[in-house]
Amino acid sequence: VDHDAITKGNSELLQKLKVLMLEVEVLRQEGEKVPEKMTNERWEEILKAKSKSQRIKQLAFWWINEKKKEKDKEKKQLKRLAREESPKKMTEDNGHITYGFGGSTIFLRMYETTIDRWKNWKLMEAMLFSQSLVIDCGYDTHMNNAELSNCAKQMVILFAENRAHREPFNLYFCNAPRDSKLLTKLEKLVPTIYNPDFPVNITEKHYTEVFPKEKLVYLTPHCREELKEYNDDDIYIIGAMVDKVNNEPLSLGKAKAEGLRRAKFPLDRYLDWGCGTKSLTINQSLNVMLDLRVTGDWDKAFIHVPKRKIRTEQESEAIYR
Repeated sequence: VDHDAITKGNSELLQKLKVLMLEVEVLRQEGEKVPEKMTNERWEEILKAKSKSQRIKQLAFWWINEKKKEKDKEKKQLKRLAREESPKKMTEDNGHITYGFGGSTIFLRMYETTIDRWKNWKLMEAMLFSQSLVIDCGYDTHMNNAELSNCAKQMVILFAENRAHREPFNLYFCNAPRDSKLLTKLEKLVPTIYNPDFPVNITEKHYTEVFPKEKLVYLTPHCREELKEYNDDDIYIIGAMVDKVNNEPLSLGKAKAEGLRRAKFPLDRYLDWGCGTKSLTINQSLNVMLDLRVTGDWDKAFIHVPKRKIRTEQESEAIYR
């Protein structure tokens, strides 16, 4: 561990770091969930934690991820051994023709790299001819570290699901400087994201500098206006924010201050809402927009709303009796 890199020469921080290192070691000795590997970045996050319970939760989160990676590594090792054994079994002389991808087959094998190239080609075509959709990455200061990590993972899923759709959007990540916390975490998850041939638009510019203001519509669950029909001429904006702690209507305030049109999904009109907030994740919102764009049908678009948030028929009958 590089103490100087973490504390940047601050003697008070150095003292606090040493105390926290001792605390973490005591937790490990007591059998608590503490990861084996503690990098400089992790110690910086531990220093930022406001309470011991918050530190324990963060350490447990890293420990769970560490164990998942170990299990995945074991599974890959077992699969590799199974692949090595498979040709030996298939080459045994049993007097019959061996069918399958390793033997005789009438089918052309499609490799993952081929599928990846095809999906990327679809996105490049979308960048030329498809409708644009903006992801507003300007909420760094309103999220804690766990929320930023969650948000970055949602953006990875968002990109993958857009790429897999039959009619993908031309995605724009706006307000996204490379050194921002969110984009730093996103780059760790997708190391090739800044390659010249990566099929996504990332810009530090504000969306009003990229697109005509009159075409922009900010999707926010806090406004009164419902999005009744999909408009192919509009450019919709989804805020890249996870607000588990901060539930303030930040996207609404931002859209009002910038004089943009605002709209929310008509969830109450089509769904019998059960529990939880009416804020969907970034990738769920994108999926709704993708299917709405293709079908024009809210019922079909809302299949992406988690079932746990919707009342069952029995619950609805019990309430409305």
